[in-house]
Amino acid sequence: MIMAEYKSSYLVCKNHITEVKDFLSKFFKERKGKYNHAGWITFGFNPRFTISLMKGKDQPMTQNMTFEISCKSLKELEKFAQKFNCKIDSFIATETIHKYRYNYIEIFGPANICKVEINYCEKV
Repeated sequence: MIMAEYKSSYLVCKNHITEVKDFLSKFFKERKGKYNHAGWITFGFNPRFTISLMKGKDQPMTQNMTFEISCKSLKELEKFAQKFNCKIDSFIATETIHKYRYNYIEIFGPANICKVEINYCEKV
């Protein structure tokens, strides 16, 4: 594992940057300051990790990305499902040492440029 002071990820968006910004704002807090400038929006969800959304008009395509949020309880996942009008899907993971049920919802962003998967795992 690489130990680093600061970790980040970026999503280059050729089109729909405003819509993607609005979508990500539902899940992550926008960080103003050091890295924000025209065509670049920074989001964070803890002090050491950020997501940068960048305008990439010279890019041949938009890079897609999935953001994963893990819940502490099934009740918390149910609240997200209700808020975003989603059905919770699940499957049992059997190829692991300990079987577990993986419960999740997927919320797709504008033009399928990105999505947020929210999940909760429980022992079977």
